[in-house]
Amino acid sequence: MVQQKNSPHSVNFVSEDEGGYDDESAVGSADHVGFARRTVDEIRDLQKLVCFETNSLRCWRLIVVLLLLITGATIATFTFIFLRGEEEESFERTYNLFAVRTKATSEEYMQNLVLSFEEFSGLITNAALLSSATFPLVTVPNFEVLGYHARVVTGVEMVMFTPIVNAKNVDDWNKYSVENKGWIKAGRDYLRSLPENEDLVLGIGDEESTDISPYIWRLDALENPVAASPPPHVPVWQTSPPPQHAVFVNYDSLTEPVFGSAFHSALIVKEAVFSGFIGLSRYNGSLIDGYQHQKFHEEAFKNVREGEESLAYPHSLLIQPVYEKLKDTSSPIVGVIQCNLPWDHLIQALVTEGASGIFVVLYNTCGQSYTYRLDKDKATLFGEGDLHDTRWDSKKVVVPLTSYLRNATTSDDGHCIYSMNIYPSDSMRNDWESSIPLYFAYAVAGTFFAITVTFFIYDGFVRRRNKVVVQAAARSNKIVASLFPSNVRDRLLAEEEGAGFQRHGEQGTQTRLKNFLANDAPSALDLEETDDLMFKTKPIADLFPETTILFADIAGFTAWSSAREPSQVFTLLETVYRAFDVSAQRRRIFKVETVGDCYVAATGIPEPRKDHAVAMARFAKECMSKMQALTRRLEVSLGPDTADLAMRMGMHSGPVTAGVLRGERSRFQLFGDTMNTASRMESTGLRDHIQISQETADLLRAAGKGEWIVPRRDIVVAKGKGELKTYWLEVASHEGASVTSGEGSDGESIVEMELQAQNQGFNEEEEVIFSDKAMRLIDWNVDLLLRLLQLTVARRMAHPPVGQKPNEQAIGRDKKRTVLDEVSEVIVLPDYDDLAYAADPKSVILDPDVELQLYEYVTSVAGMYRKNPFHNFEHASHVTMSVAKLLSRIVAPSHMDFQDSIARDQTLHDHTYGITSDPLTQFACVFSALIHDVDHTGVPNTQLVKENLSIASLYKSRSVAEQNSVDVAWTLLMQDEFSALRTAIYTTDEELKRFRQLVVNCVMATDIMDKELKELRNARWDRAFSEQAVLDDRMTINRKATIVIEHLLQASDVAHTMQHWHIYRKWNAKLFEEMYKAYKEGRAEKNPADFWYKGEIGFFDFYIIPLAKKLKECGVFGVSSKEYLNYAERNRKEWELRGQEVLSELIENVNRIYDPPRNPPLQESAPERWPGGPPRDITIQETPN
Repeated sequence: MVQQKNSPHSVNFVSEDEGGYDDESAVGSADHVGFARRTVDEIRDLQKLVCFETNSLRCWRLIVVLLLLITGATIATFTFIFLRGEEEESFERTYNLFAVRTKATSEEYMQNLVLSFEEFSGLITNAALLSSATFPLVTVPNFEVLGYHARVVTGVEMVMFTPIVNAKNVDDWNKYSVENKGWIKAGRDYLRSLPENEDLVLGIGDEESTDISPYIWRLDALENPVAASPPPHVPVWQTSPPPQHAVFVNYDSLTEPVFGSAFHSALIVKEAVFSGFIGLSRYNGSLIDGYQHQKFHEEAFKNVREGEESLAYPHSLLIQPVYEKLKDTSSPIVGVIQCNLPWDHLIQALVTEGASGIFVVLYNTCGQSYTYRLDKDKATLFGEGDLHDTRWDSKKVVVPLTSYLRNATTSDDGHCIYSMNIYPSDSMRNDWESSIPLYFAYAVAGTFFAITVTFFIYDGFVRRRNKVVVQAAARSNKIVASLFPSNVRDRLLAEEEGAGFQRHGEQGTQTRLKNFLANDAPSALDLEETDDLMFKTKPIADLFPETTILFADIAGFTAWSSAREPSQVFTLLETVYRAFDVSAQRRRIFKVETVGDCYVAATGIPEPRKDHAVAMARFAKECMSKMQALTRRLEVSLGPDTADLAMRMGMHSGPVTAGVLRGERSRFQLFGDTMNTASRMESTGLRDHIQISQETADLLRAAGKGEWIVPRRDIVVAKGKGELKTYWLEVASHEGASVTSGEGSDGESIVEMELQAQNQGFNEEEEVIFSDKAMRLIDWNVDLLLRLLQLTVARRMAHPPVGQKPNEQAIGRDKKRTVLDEVSEVIVLPDYDDLAYAADPKSVILDPDVELQLYEYVTSVAGMYRKNPFHNFEHASHVTMSVAKLLSRIVAPSHMDFQDSIARDQTLHDHTYGITSDPLTQFACVFSALIHDVDHTGVPNTQLVKENLSIASLYKSRSVAEQNSVDVAWTLLMQDEFSALRTAIYTTDEELKRFRQLVVNCVMATDIMDKELKELRNARWDRAFSEQAVLDDRMTINRKATIVIEHLLQASDVAHTMQHWHIYRKWNAKLFEEMYKAYKEGRAEKNPADFWYKGEIGFFDFYIIPLAKKLKECGVFGVSSKEYLNYAERNRKEWELRGQEVLSELIENVNRIYDPPRNPPLQESAPERWPGGPPRDITIQETPN
């Protein structure tokens, strides 16, 4: 028997063996036994439930661990594969770029080489005609002058004119050659007159000999000179350089087998031919000094592989026919020009820093070959024959050296056609293979392993906690079960729920606020119907004693938005603040409102929370990080400088009064000194910084987050607050900025903007063309051009153009005309065609080759921009953005609203002089903006002319930089690798010519210093927009379109002067630095500091403001013209007031860069976590918004 002692709630267990019991006791005992059994059953059920859940959790725990390990291994593997693939792509890209460059360089070299000696051949024929001489009795005056120039330009080692002497004129020739040998002495005298040849000795003995053989001679089998065999003969006559031994003259070249074969081939094909590889044993001692020749090669070309004997440097003979009649290849050949070509001259031109370990096999159709290896700054002659690693045969790139051929497409023993095979090597591949992919793979795997270990630790704590909770629940359930029957217990719980329901009906003020925020506010109609109710009911308002308020403002937003379309401005705000809203919902942060570009949020309201300061600090840091990531991503679609935007935040903690301000458009509002102080924290802060008040800092310290804050060392003076002690909330990464008073309309401090301008304009390390920012600019330009190209193709698909195929060879190839000569007074644009609007541009899918080639072209153009402070790729992108903005205003003037699309398009066409109807015109404008400063040297045209550079002579000392930009960009576009892109731009000769005219006129319009161009533009403006102009005349309309397009480019080129003051300051500082740099380098006569202040005022008065007025007068730019004029006048006024102060800062900045002090004073080093730099005695005042 088991018995429990009696108690008020004891339960007796009695064995039947002990005997019976009375009825009353039996009933009571039954109730107690049943209750006890139910209690045991409930506990057992709870234990079963816990056991079941535990088993389920154990199963899922195993699944999670396996998933983590598998995911970690998979991601680590893919990370390694991806990074290794990136290295492989980099290797492939470098090799392909080298191959493209090699092909272009080789083709240009061979064409220039043959063309030079074709012209030389013409000079010989012309000399005969001028002297009325007949071949072979011809001597070219100043032969050494011409030959020396040809040798310098082409790199050949010697040039020989060898006439053809037949049997009938052998005697005449022998006599003529002796009588006219004076060219030898004249050539030697000219060589000695050159500065580099002052000590040159030519001839034999004490006195230089000019005695030549009186007859044509050859060498017999014993190498003895004897009279030449029967005619015909090809004797050596005039040579450059003049011969070391004069007796070399009259040597019959035809007796040399290599020359003889090449000579006969030239007679057959009647154009230049190359011989096979030859030695120079015949010439080394006679025409050129052998020692000097070997020394020349060793200096210009690296030696062969170490440990091997020196190899003979490969040469070939170039045989160029000389014709009896000028420019008549059908006339008889009366002689030939022999040129000794050293191939190492071409190979050395292929050396580039970006490529190393590349093998070049030079071979010809005559079965000869040599192998070279190129390594960054040197080339090595590897040996005779094809010595490349055959494992790289699949990467072979063939570069034919046949660009000079016109007629001869086959070869023979005397006519050898050359080509080059290019191969990579293991060493080149190893240069691009690193351990980084492996390290990253290990890092990823290690991270997932650490996550798995952390999960186990966390799971251990959770299991321990769950065990404690289950034990406590079991004990509580046991106690409740032992105290109350189940029905009593259920009634107690029901009464508790009823009391809760009753309490829910008695809502307090804070609950009413929550309900208002959770539901829609009453409409204005509801308020009108219950007008008196507003004053009869108590307002929904309350005091929240513990809150933290955040004000966040976008620094630089006002200046940035002045250069953007309204849709782009809203795209930025919606994207950024949407991301903030998502974070706010996740962190239970209450978004109060957005006012302009200011974002206001609060914690501790409408639901109080003790950690309101900590929660808001975390939210602020997350928003700062999101802002940095989003602006970089948006720069591709919103244009340059978007990534330069940053947040400036301020936080303050304290009580606020919150409530619903009833009336029309009721809103939830916050009031109180806490709001004012938080606003002051933001307005006196810095970009990429979060400034907090003393009260917020105290709360963070109390919460154990003291390491998050850093005292601000400057004195902050806020309006209505006096001096305040503030702190910085430390962010993961930020840039330091100086601290001073501010006046920016968008809340930025002036010194902050100045340092930003310095960092962007004066630090060349940030100007690396393929930095992250440059790549974003490239992507943005490509995206813009692709959209315009898509529109161009769509119009062409709707109404295919009819005309001849584009004759690209006829564009820009006339050497007698410069780009400036191509400027057209009137560019004829297409007439309006309603069928051109039939195709939807969004439905057009461009060929992937077009997109790829456009990307490669824009990338190449970006690489052609020099690292100038002002005239660089970023400036070109800024100009492109302005052109795109003005074009968008042309396309959709704000004052036009039509229901009929055809009537709208027709009216737009007439209103904009046909610009809107021709997407090719719009593409050409944007294209011109992109290339207008390509290869700009950083000095004006006047300096280029003054320096007497060859480029100035080429362009006749007018618009030198602009013409060069057009030629460079056009030549690049005409290369074979951009054929698909050209086909997308134009398909007929008419489109090609219109595109070329637009590009030339647009780029030439950016030269505002050429007086003739300026007078021409002004005259065209007067004729186009004068009262006498015939409005419906087609010529007048096209003239207006031409002048409007040119002024569009002009305005965009100086768009920074007609935008926000901060943008103007930024680019003004860049231009000042560029001119100062030129002055320091001796490429400018005047220090820009001497005329900068007055010069800017004059520039505004006589160019910028009149140009802005013309934009307004032409009537096609909508509100943008007024916007540009307002900014121009405002910036002019601001410069007049503050220009001297700004100029002093500019001078100080450039002096710090170009004239740094030799012994700078020691400064106190900043603390490790001080974001604002070393302490300065500067008073901070609030920046008004």
